[in-house]
Amino acid sequence: MKKENGWKAWVFYGSLGGLLLLCWGKANSYLPGGGDVMALALLLFAVVNWALESVPIGVTALLVVLCAPLTGLVEFEEAIAASFGNTIFAFFLGVLLLSSAFSQTNVGAWISMKIFRLFGTKAVFLLLGILMTGCLLAMWVTEVAAAAIVFPIVMSLLEGQKEREDYPLLGKAMTLAVAWGCAIGGVATPIATGANLIAVSYLKEHCGITIDFFSWMSIGIPISLTLLGAGWGILSWGVRGCRPLSWEEKKISLGKKERCLLAIFGAAIFLWIFGEKLGLESHYVALLAGMALFLPKIQILSWKKAISSISWDSVILICAGVLLGDILYRYGTAETIAKLFFSKDLLAKGLFLSSAYIVAAVSLLKMLFSSNTVSGIILVPIMISLAEQTGQAPWALVAPCIFSSALAFLLITSSPVNVIPYSARLFTQKDMLKYGSVMTLVSAVIIGFWLMIFQVG
Repeated sequence: MKKENGWKAWVFYGSLGGLLLLCWGKANSYLPGGGDVMALALLLFAVVNWALESVPIGVTALLVVLCAPLTGLVEFEEAIAASFGNTIFAFFLGVLLLSSAFSQTNVGAWISMKIFRLFGTKAVFLLLGILMTGCLLAMWVTEVAAAAIVFPIVMSLLEGQKEREDYPLLGKAMTLAVAWGCAIGGVATPIATGANLIAVSYLKEHCGITIDFFSWMSIGIPISLTLLGAGWGILSWGVRGCRPLSWEEKKISLGKKERCLLAIFGAAIFLWIFGEKLGLESHYVALLAGMALFLPKIQILSWKKAISSISWDSVILICAGVLLGDILYRYGTAETIAKLFFSKDLLAKGLFLSSAYIVAAVSLLKMLFSSNTVSGIILVPIMISLAEQTGQAPWALVAPCIFSSALAFLLITSSPVNVIPYSARLFTQKDMLKYGSVMTLVSAVIIGFWLMIFQVG
């Protein structure tokens, strides 16, 4: 182990030892208090190690599943059933397989180039094209996959501009647009981020509320479009006077695999939106679409290559997160945390103000966590508990929380969607905060406005 990472070992073994000591004390009746004490201990172990990444995120998530039975909160069989046995596992696996197909074929690049072609060569309009491309892809193939597709294309556009005196300004705006566009697309559909999937699962399990694809999109798309307009206005402010860019459209051909993928993708979108009427749940459709990629005579992907390209850390994190959220809610820990971080008085000020307040608060709280998914795992159960305490509809509080969790505008490390374009080193953390703080405030107003218009609840 490298010397500079020695402190991570102390954090990990210290937090794990503390948790196991509490488990031993509880098992031997030395520790007073109910299940909420052990639930809080399990949460603190997870949050500390997720935030500091003392070990890989997936390892911490698996330890949550393994340690949950030791706390006495659930049996091991129940822990497995509530995490990897949840239908969210099938949903996310199918979506990640589709994302892998987009990354390993020319479909994503073909769609991107078609959109860029519409916007010409003026910098201000190309910026809008980047935002829209990232948003449209992130709606369907996860925001991380969308960023991985759009980023290299944007870098190829910038390749021929390095001799321009305004290259630093263009590079900053266009790479930030990759991050923002993909993040904004994460709001539009329930499959775009792991946090969205967790929110839908929690609402169904604990509140009996089913948020189907169409219901989510009817709110998410207006919010996304308005956020795109706001983001374009903020990022394009400094490039309005730039002269047109010179770039050549790359010819991207679509072979049999790409055409098959487009057909599967189109069918999946149709069934996600209208499948409920046919008796097909979105979880089933996602896995069905994922499996269709490997059928004889189609075989868009190699199974071995596909499973090796999947981020299993993300799958494990989401599954373990569902279990952790269930424990936080069941034992009242979410209610305790809610009282510490959120004001009931501000939540009772009407749908617009309460939503804007939640967006602003969640944006700040996210700075404590290592990822948007971790934010969703912790914050959604808190919102459900707050709804019970204040007598409000759960979706009215969960919606602004989960929409804002996808929008990581402040810190580079909050989301891989930021890290991917940051790798070009054309913007800094200071730039992210400068533009992102404005966008965060604007987002609070936009989300609050649309939730008020639709009377979400």
